[in-house]
Amino acid sequence: MPASSDADLAHDLRLAASVAHQSLTRAVASQGVTAAEWLLLRDLHAAGAVPQTRLAERLGLTRGAVSKLVDRLVAKRLLVRGRGGGGDRRIQIIGLTGTGALLVPELAKTGAESDAALFARLSSRERAVLESALAKLAGRPPAR
Repeated sequence: MPASSDADLAHDLRLAASVAHQSLTRAVASQGVTAAEWLLLRDLHAAGAVPQTRLAERLGLTRGAVSKLVDRLVAKRLLVRGRGGGGDRRIQIIGLTGTGALLVPELAKTGAESDAALFARLSSRERAVLESALAKLAGRPPAR
């Protein structure tokens, strides 16, 4: 079988990412959030309250995209905005509400179930190869 071209591999990688994203989107929708909102909530749960600009950096999103996500999650009463210290009124600190903090473990379980169903398609060897290859592409050391 001939080797795939770089373009074919890149296409398959994007397609696989899309399948994973769609699966997660369907899974968390039952709990009233989008996949992007879930990723933001998960990050805040791990990091604690942070300035909105730092949240954008951590998530690799534009400040505008994060602002829209935060607006939606504030409207859902899952996040709160506060002012930063040091007298700079432009700095907005974003944190989870009590409701948001309670929802994160439920969303984590839902996300884990979605991920498990996705990766159940792979043998343990295929999964190990995928983990190693993705870590290399992402520029981080492989697990273990």
